[in-house]
Amino acid sequence: MSDSIHAAMVGFDITPEIHPEYGAWGTTPVLTEIHMPLLGRCVALRQGDQHLIWYGIDHCGLSVPETLAIRTEIAASLGVDTEEIVWSTSQTHSSPTFPGSRIPGGSSITVRGAYDEAYCAAERVKIMKRCIDAGRAALEQAQPIQLLAGRGFCDFMSYNTRFPMPDGGVKFSRHHLEALKSGKFYDPEIGLLVFTDRGGKALGAIFNFCSHPATMINDKYISPDWVGTARACIEDALDGAPAMFVQGFCGDVNCRHIFGTPEQASASGKLLGEAAVRALPTLNPVRADRLILTYETIRLHCRPMWTVDEVNAEIGERRAYIESLKTDPEAAWVAGINLPEAFNPEEKAATVQVQLQYFDEALRILAAGEPVRTGMEFRLGAARIGDVGVLLSHGENFTAAGLKVRQRSPFAHTLVCGDTNGMFGYLGDDAEMDRGGYETQTYWQMLYIDGFRLAPRKGTADRIIDTSVDLLWRLQKDN
Repeated sequence: MSDSIHAAMVGFDITPEIHPEYGAWGTTPVLTEIHMPLLGRCVALRQGDQHLIWYGIDHCGLSVPETLAIRTEIAASLGVDTEEIVWSTSQTHSSPTFPGSRIPGGSSITVRGAYDEAYCAAERVKIMKRCIDAGRAALEQAQPIQLLAGRGFCDFMSYNTRFPMPDGGVKFSRHHLEALKSGKFYDPEIGLLVFTDRGGKALGAIFNFCSHPATMINDKYISPDWVGTARACIEDALDGAPAMFVQGFCGDVNCRHIFGTPEQASASGKLLGEAAVRALPTLNPVRADRLILTYETIRLHCRPMWTVDEVNAEIGERRAYIESLKTDPEAAWVAGINLPEAFNPEEKAATVQVQLQYFDEALRILAAGEPVRTGMEFRLGAARIGDVGVLLSHGENFTAAGLKVRQRSPFAHTLVCGDTNGMFGYLGDDAEMDRGGYETQTYWQMLYIDGFRLAPRKGTADRIIDTSVDLLWRLQKDN
């Protein structure tokens, strides 16, 4: 085995073509105007027979099975194992549906409808070729590296969206100043890892931060949102070397503006990018002599199946809300969640209709006596890159879980990466499950994501945290 990890990072463009009728990539009609290009970054690391080929993509994300299919296709083309391909998405809400996906993009409120099948298939071939070519180029360019690691801080462009209510429920806050009054935790840390050649020239960087890029959600713009501006700041400071963004645990954290403007997205990105650039001179050299990648699958238990009475009550509440929109189009609260004020009555009704489809299916299952899933498999990964620990998790864990993993990690420098290897769903702690709301209840009532699912039950967050910490400790002990 060679003494040093070999690595290279390659950048590439994944900006979609615009179909005249069906919008970006021929799948997302609302996305018709490019604010900033969508980009991908691929870092290839190898040491002996071990590879880690890690993609950071400007995209809202795909289901775990869909992501696995992408990873498997790339792995076959590059001649590596599927588990050596890691796929992280930024969670930008200004990205279209990935060609071939059945899940809507970040700016869609419900399952997408008709689309140009042949056009989508051709677009998928193009984007996959760009990803594979980037991975191949990064492998070919890999050279012995040195590592710099550290952290920056940016505490003025994010906030925790889950505003506790006096009755024990929760409001999804879409207003930065309002949300800050809750005092709820949001993570200000920017994890930074810079790869250099033996002479100290930057070859690439990873920056890891926790916040939804959702400034322009439900708008016409194709954009990496604030990620694009932050990335450009860092790349300028590194003389053009590519920088790869990897999302943190952001299930309950949003950016400063939501339903905002391109200018606001750029302003947030500038805040984050400049904070990262200020931290670059403080990074410390760390060893780059060990590359290990490992995974573990755990089973997350689900809440009990609904009863017929519970289902009928849920259906009645939602139907009454839809009816109320005829006389009160501003009504926003339904079944413990507050729909966006920016939605018109038709959009609100469409959002609730998705939930009604779920409860209709629940009634059908109960009447037929069919079994339901009592648990869900959840695959966690961890990597050791020299003296840096990396936790790889499906999305979207709540942010406090990421802090707990870092606090208990044996590595002085730990990147906690969510939205990786597929979108799974929101994963809150026990107290937040008690509060209910969109993330811990309503999100799980959408059939188009992965069929009929029951929400995870209490203990889920602790199980993920404990397994993550255990994986990191195993890597630290493997010398």
